[in-house]
Amino acid sequence: MMRFLVCVAAVAVVVEMMAAGMAPLAAADLQPVPADKATFDDDAGRDRAAIYRFDPVTEQLYPVTATEIKRAHVYGRYDAGLGRWVWSKADAAGTLRYAMGPGSTQPARMFDLRGTDAERQRALERRAPELARLLTIQGARPMLRLDEQGRWDLGPTPCVSSVFDLATGERWEWHADAASRVIHAGGSHWAFADGWYRPAW
Repeated sequence: MMRFLVCVAAVAVVVEMMAAGMAPLAAADLQPVPADKATFDDDAGRDRAAIYRFDPVTEQLYPVTATEIKRAHVYGRYDAGLGRWVWSKADAAGTLRYAMGPGSTQPARMFDLRGTDAERQRALERRAPELARLLTIQGARPMLRLDEQGRWDLGPTPCVSSVFDLATGERWEWHADAASRVIHAGGSHWAFADGWYRPAW
C-alpha cells in the first residue's frame, strides 16, 4: 500500500522573517524533500514559508510558486494557527483553503502531476505499480485517503472527493464539482476518533 505525504507554509511566518530582516527563499532556491521524511509535526527540511506540491510518481515534495498553483489541486502548507503541516485545496483564485484532517479523500489526479501522460504512466509502472494498475483500469479516478498521521493511502474506489477541515471541524463533499457541507442532527461539526467521524455537539 502506497503512503503519501506533503507540506506548505503560513503567511505569518513570512511576516516574522521579514520583520527580522530575513527574506524567505524563493521556490527555485529550495530543494525537493522526500515525502517519506515529512510528517504533520516534522519539518523534515521543509521551509515553512514555502508551498509544496506532492508528486506520487517520484515520491518527492517540490516547492512551487503562487503562479503555479492550479485550481482544485492539492498542496501542502504549514498552518501557524494549528501548529502543523496540512493539506489544502486551491480555489479558483489560487487561495489554499481547508486544513485537511483524517479521512479526507482526494482524486490522485489532483496532486498536480507533471509531464506527459506517457511519461507519467511509465514512471508509475516503475515506482508505483498498484497506482498504475488502478489508473489503467479506472482512468484518472483512483482516490487517496488521508490517515491520522498525515499520510495518503490508496482508498476504496469509487468514492467522492471529501474534506474534513481541522480548522473548523466541518466536513465537505464534492458532487459534480459542487461542494456540499455534511451535517448531522445537531449541526455541522464533527470529530474524528477510532477511524470514524462522530458528531461534535
